[in-house]
Amino acid sequence: MIGRFPARLCAAVIALALAPAAAFAQAPPPDPASVTMSASENSAVVLSLAEVLRERFAFRARGAAAARQIVAMERRGEFRNARTAAELLTLIDTRIAPIVNDRHFRVRYMGPEIIAGFSEAPPSAEEIAGFHEEVRLRGGEIPDVRWLPGNVGYLRINMFLDAEPSIDKLAAAMGMLADTGALIIDVRGAPGGEPAGVANVIGHLVTERTATVRTADRFDPSLSRTYYAEPRSPGFTGKPVFVLIDGETGSGAEEFAYDLQAMRRATLVGTTTYGAATPGGFRPLAEGFAAFIPMQTVNNTITNANWEGVGVRPDVEVPAEEALERAHRLALQAILQNAQGIRRAIAEEGLASLER
Repeated sequence: MIGRFPARLCAAVIALALAPAAAFAQAPPPDPASVTMSASENSAVVLSLAEVLRERFAFRARGAAAARQIVAMERRGEFRNARTAAELLTLIDTRIAPIVNDRHFRVRYMGPEIIAGFSEAPPSAEEIAGFHEEVRLRGGEIPDVRWLPGNVGYLRINMFLDAEPSIDKLAAAMGMLADTGALIIDVRGAPGGEPAGVANVIGHLVTERTATVRTADRFDPSLSRTYYAEPRSPGFTGKPVFVLIDGETGSGAEEFAYDLQAMRRATLVGTTTYGAATPGGFRPLAEGFAAFIPMQTVNNTITNANWEGVGVRPDVEVPAEEALERAHRLALQAILQNAQGIRRAIAEEGLASLER
């Protein structure tokens, strides 16, 4: 899910994310540029990747077709001359990734030791506790909560996590912003998270149980499910919400923007997002390599579609660096539509500060 997860969680957790799913309680993997490769080792990596795509890719026909093309390329010797792991990764990125054609797909060199520790088993209680402690010490991946002039709330979310420390920090942040007249949620550059984590945040913005996305797993139907945003306290309902997005907003963060746009619960401001929708996890390959393989399908429950390959388009398109100022202005204008008394006076002060 995120770059700081324990390695054992790579296979155990299916998530919407962009960043590499393994981060290592062990020493970091060697620099791929320093790892020499032979023709036979290159062949083993590429053929193991073809097999994993054939067996585990979310779309059976596409996975089989990609595997056939990769095997044919390997037989033609297209990967034979890579001298290092870095060169092989470049060849995979330029020749195989376009065939797979999924924004989550990627191959990384992790080293034989990390790959040897790969497990399908759920993480242990100790590993989960360690992860929760790290999330707690990182502020629940909610690094910024503040008031903007005119009584507009600002909330920055780095990752959408279904972990107690993140849930608790989010509730505290929403409590701090409960008296603001409008809310700006900034997910520019946010790499993703879990659909359950997305639902947790949306729960603070809705008044009733609301379906968000539906995932389907063709390998294990028990993993298929519909996610719901359950109303959470403190709630931020009946007030305008603005979400800041950009080209580096990815995966679960895109789902957050897409879901709210489909629900007409927020105005999206910025630029079109990255376009990675299909959930998955890392799978081991030969020679210390691993591939992030999309293994589930996901669709919004309102549109019955997703944002794969196209991204989420903003309602108000502005350069990413101007998105906060534009959203702040829009938020103040929205407040002023109905505000009276001191609330109106404070909003007018905020708007005047932007003019200055």
